[in-house]
Amino acid sequence: MTWLKVSLFVLTVASVKFIFKFINDWGDQRIEKMKELVDFAEYLRIYSCRMKMPFEDIYSRYEFRSDDSRKVCKELMEELSLKNSGGFLADMVGSTMMTPDDFNSHFAEIADYYGSTYSDILDEKLGYTIKEMERAMKRYEATNSEKKNLNNRISLLAGCLAAVILI
Repeated sequence: MTWLKVSLFVLTVASVKFIFKFINDWGDQRIEKMKELVDFAEYLRIYSCRMKMPFEDIYSRYEFRSDDSRKVCKELMEELSLKNSGGFLADMVGSTMMTPDDFNSHFAEIADYYGSTYSDILDEKLGYTIKEMERAMKRYEATNSEKKNLNNRISLLAGCLAAVILI
């Protein structure tokens, strides 16, 4: 009988811990998506400013790691061809990739000025946008890290509490 109670206790704690691990992984996935968009922006800066390639060629050559990033960059390409502002793009990035609003607005700024400036100015603007995107990503990483630490502590306590209540 004791071994049954102990095993129920351990399984309950482990299953609650697993649920919180899933929640923590969701934040890490968002960070990875943000890193990919920053990498794409850097790739865009290098190939459009230094090598003078059109956006369509850059988009087709870039190896995307996620379908969400590919979808967002394709939408950026469509926004550029229609000469629209990035307001819709920022909302689309947020709904597709679930990234923070400040990060989305910085990424959407690319649609506002890409193709309307010369390569030296475009290089500086893209460099500034990339720095702002990285800064927003670092802020999100810091809050995500704090949430993960808190969730790890809570998961152990919640698991023990649930196991005590069940037994």
